[in-house]
Amino acid sequence: MSEDSGEERLKKLAMVKSYLERRIEELSSEVEAIRFLVSIVDEQLAARSFRTAETIRREEAQKAVEAAKKEERPRELGAVRNLRGKSGNLLGMLTVTPDEIRVTINPELHITSDMRPFSSFLIKKVLDAMVKVDKESVEAGRLEPGKELSYDITYEGEEVREIIVRNYRDDVRLREVVNSIRWALDTISSSQR
Repeated sequence: MSEDSGEERLKKLAMVKSYLERRIEELSSEVEAIRFLVSIVDEQLAARSFRTAETIRREEAQKAVEAAKKEERPRELGAVRNLRGKSGNLLGMLTVTPDEIRVTINPELHITSDMRPFSSFLIKKVLDAMVKVDKESVEAGRLEPGKELSYDITYEGEEVREIIVRNYRDDVRLREVVNSIRWALDTISSSQR
């Protein structure tokens, strides 16, 4: 390469640097103007809608409670009902009492404990996680011993026949356990078709 091409390159780099510095100044001015406009909008919003964050939180909590009530849940404690997947296929029979959730799995599903998402999701991420939280609560004195969640899985050979969850304690956990079981069984059922 000659010296002329090296000097040309330096001139071009200097021009690019000059251009970039101008753009930085322009964009900085633009950002400043946008921040000013945002502050005006904030003032107008604050003046026109006086709702505290606490009010908004309460309204959102109320909406969540109403949505949870609309979710499908057992109509009567102790009543046996069908547990169905999204496509209406029978996944099993569900019985809920004040202390226990019992799901007898449809034998046509042929589910084993090592199937995903049965083991990876339902057991490890849902049930084992709840057991761990409850054990920590017992150790910290927030939960009475013997009231912690526990579960048993009944097998017939290699196949899962029944899932029994004890001490679920509240409707939120009831829904979470039932919905997690339904989702896991439905996912496995869909993959078998």
